[in-house]
Amino acid sequence: MLYKNFSHEVEIFGQKLPEPRVLLDFLGFETHIKQIRSKRGADVWPGWYDHAAYYIVDLPADKVYGPGDEVPLPDCVLAPDYEFEIGCLATREALITTEAEGLKYFQEHCYLTILNDWSARDIQMKDIQGLGPANSKFVMGKSIGPRFVQAGSLQMDDNGVLFAEMTLKVNGQVRSQSNYQSLYHTHPVTQAKAAWSFPRIFAWLGRQNIAIHPGYLFGSGTVGNGCIAEFSAQIDPSTGAELAPAKYGWLKDGDEITMEVEGLGSLSNKVRAVVNNDSKTQQKTAVL
Repeated sequence: MLYKNFSHEVEIFGQKLPEPRVLLDFLGFETHIKQIRSKRGADVWPGWYDHAAYYIVDLPADKVYGPGDEVPLPDCVLAPDYEFEIGCLATREALITTEAEGLKYFQEHCYLTILNDWSARDIQMKDIQGLGPANSKFVMGKSIGPRFVQAGSLQMDDNGVLFAEMTLKVNGQVRSQSNYQSLYHTHPVTQAKAAWSFPRIFAWLGRQNIAIHPGYLFGSGTVGNGCIAEFSAQIDPSTGAELAPAKYGWLKDGDEITMEVEGLGSLSNKVRAVVNNDSKTQQKTAVL
C-alpha cells in the first residue's frame, strides 16, 4: 500500500462528520428503472437483480449544495432533471462481505440524508454510448440535507430498509408520494423478495474487493416517479418517432424542487439559469 488516506472531518449541518468526498450512486429502485427504460421500448437488464449498478463521481465543495441554495442551471444542459434519493454517509473504514456485517455497520457507522442527484439527460444520452454516466451526473452537482441522521436511530426492517414516507414537490405541487419500502422487488428467476438496501450494497462491494472509506456517500438510486425522465415522451426505438408526449417538461429557471423524507426532513432548492457559452441560443428540448 503506497499510502493510507485519512479523510478529515468537517462541520456540516452543525455536526462534525467525515467530509463527503465521493459519491457512489446506485440504481436501487426497480420501478424507476422500468419506467425509464420503457420510454425507449427496453426492459430491465436481467443482470440488475444480482449485480449492483452504480456510478462514481467526485464531490468538490463547489458542486455540493445545501437546503435553500440556488443550483446553477448551465446553458450547456438542455434537459436538466432532478432525482429523488436517500444518501448514506460512511464514517469508518470497512471491508464487508456479509449482509449481517453490513446491517451492523449501517446502523452504527452511517448517517442518512436526502440526496438530489441533479442530472443532465441530454448529456447522459451521449455518456451511455461510452463508459456510462459521468459528465451528465457531474455538471450540475448534487444537493444534500437538511441534516445527517444516524441510520440506527431510524425505523427499519431486518434488511436495513427504512419505513419512511417520501414526498416530492415541484413548485409546491406534489409529483410523487412513495415509501422507501418500495425498494423491494421480486427476483424474476427465484421469485424471492429482495432489495438493494445499503447493507446489501456494502456486502456486494466487499465481495468485489471494494472497501468502504470515511467520506464515501452512497446513493440509494431514484425512487419511483422521482424524476422527470420517468414522465418523458415515449419514443419508438426503431424510428425515433414520438409515440406519447411527455407529461412534464425539463427544469427551467426558477423551478423549486422540494424533497421530503420521514425522519430526515425537507430539502428544497431552486434552479437558476446561468450563461456560460454560446448554447444559450439553442432550444431547451431533448428526449431520452
